[in-house]
Amino acid sequence: MKMLLVVLLIVSGNNIFAQSLGKMPDSVRKIVDEYTGVSKTVNPPANIILSEDQIKTKFISLALKNAQITAADANVNIAEIARKKASSSMLSSINLGGNVNEFVINNSPQANFYPKFNLGVTIPLDIVSKNKAEKKTADQMIIISNAQRDQIVANIKARVLIQYEIYKERKEQVELQKIAMEDDLAAYERAQKDFKEDAITLEELNKIYKASIAEKSFLAAKERDLNVAIIQMEELIGVPLQTALQK
Repeated sequence: MKMLLVVLLIVSGNNIFAQSLGKMPDSVRKIVDEYTGVSKTVNPPANIILSEDQIKTKFISLALKNAQITAADANVNIAEIARKKASSSMLSSINLGGNVNEFVINNSPQANFYPKFNLGVTIPLDIVSKNKAEKKTADQMIIISNAQRDQIVANIKARVLIQYEIYKERKEQVELQKIAMEDDLAAYERAQKDFKEDAITLEELNKIYKASIAEKSFLAAKERDLNVAIIQMEELIGVPLQTALQK
């Protein structure tokens, strides 16, 4: 029984909404279109063919191309280079040396009793432990760099999804406010006719007029909020919103 009542309410609401739109005079619609013409520059195109999930996925993909991700990738690369350098640091710690015996240089008979060349190898006593510590430090830096990148990716995804919800809400508010303004403008137009026919007083006419002006002001505020939401979204994804909403 409750379910039946809910269905009836939804159907009734849709019928009333459709009648509200259908009864608007052409002159009122023209006024609304002229007043809200600036909003056409921020509304997405009518031929959107992306689903809700596709839009979110595309927005996230675009946002992940920003400078923060580029810097995070560079930090990961630097950490990996440092790891490779640590692996070969042991060789750089070993010093080889050599020289020719002085008796050989002087062509002395004593050269037969001494080695013709003197060779030496210098190996630091802490070479193994030092190299092990450098590798371990480099490994930890790779872990830190990857973790920082993952955190940046997660933050960007959250910001995109939140901003998309804000954009949808602001867009819906503008559309609802346009409907409200249409109703008030239609009421004002009827009031003007009634006033000419002495059906209402000047005070009543002014009251209806002020209500229509208030709705215009509300619509301007809603459109401003929508524009701000679009600017913030475009800042995240790096491309115009209308471009991003198309395949």
